[in-house]
Amino acid sequence: MAKTENEESAANRTGPVRYGLIGCGGIGEVRAAALKRSDSQLTAVSDLDADKAAAVAARHGAAVDRDWRALLARDLDAVIISTPPSLHAEMCIEAVRAGKHVLCEKPLARSPEECREIVRAAADAGRVLAVGFNYRFYPSFARAREVLEAGTIGELSHIRAYTGYSATSHGQAWVKNADVVGGGALHDNGIHLIDLTRHFLGEVADVRGLATSRVWRYGRAEDNGFLIMLSPEGRVATLHASWTEWGKYQFRLEIVGSLGRMIATCFPMHLETLSTDRVGGRVRRRQESFIGTMIGEHLKSYRWVVEQSFIREHEAFEEAMSGRPSAVASGVDGLRAIEIACAATHLDGEAGAADAAASNGSAPSDAT
Repeated sequence: MAKTENEESAANRTGPVRYGLIGCGGIGEVRAAALKRSDSQLTAVSDLDADKAAAVAARHGAAVDRDWRALLARDLDAVIISTPPSLHAEMCIEAVRAGKHVLCEKPLARSPEECREIVRAAADAGRVLAVGFNYRFYPSFARAREVLEAGTIGELSHIRAYTGYSATSHGQAWVKNADVVGGGALHDNGIHLIDLTRHFLGEVADVRGLATSRVWRYGRAEDNGFLIMLSPEGRVATLHASWTEWGKYQFRLEIVGSLGRMIATCFPMHLETLSTDRVGGRVRRRQESFIGTMIGEHLKSYRWVVEQSFIREHEAFEEAMSGRPSAVASGVDGLRAIEIACAATHLDGEAGAADAAASNGSAPSDAT
């Protein structure tokens, strides 16, 4: 069987994968730290803030390009794009056309139209396009995937998903600007939840949603989004993403099967499994707390946990670059997440629900 272009490129490459990083803010800094802890090489960085770029470059022995297009002209294997979402489409498209594989932070772009342009460009260029849905690599959710695939809770029935925090926790003002992000809670913390829910549920055939903006009143940036998703097999997921969680940050999935259920959370990282060998039988309970991760978070920081997930995500990205099966989220995964989020585009129920199923299956496949 003939090798693909990606496999040929991987076979001819020697030494570590050479990365460029566009965007040296908080997440970009963590990406750089994760690359340093792997066999990969951070070759060059770029940011409009010259001081931020210089600081990251100095810590990691990288060159600095003030112009991100100059970075794309370098001899690099891949580019990580860690900028506000309003810049993603232009940067991703130019990067793949320059022959680079791309890992883009979430959300892939502001709208389904921008996402489709990016996915199409990656497919035309024969480059891998991945999206930074690193929650797939948190220990509780990775373990829950293993438990589900092992059949411990039987056949999947439905999922209840929730994530919430307060808008006062926004680290950047642009997060609440729909012109930059594309929406509010569903495009922000909710986009991770949408991807992870679909990761367990499977493809979504129909989705209905509503959004409200009664608290913060950030215009088109909703502070609460609600979705109901249906798979082709009839499995159902309900999802709520909120910026009005007045307690601490929450993120959890309740995955219910014919023989039990799991509740997977992060911060704290925990998985509870209830299962039985037959319907109505004696229920067994198992608790998994991932002590190593909890200790690392306590002794170091939340950023350390994120960094560990980035290390695993980068490894999966490089597997995809080599043409191997990979758990990394593809460009199509990023597109589907935005299509689903946009099912709740009307505030306070005006115009009712929207259907994001129309484009299901119509998006071009990317190189992953």
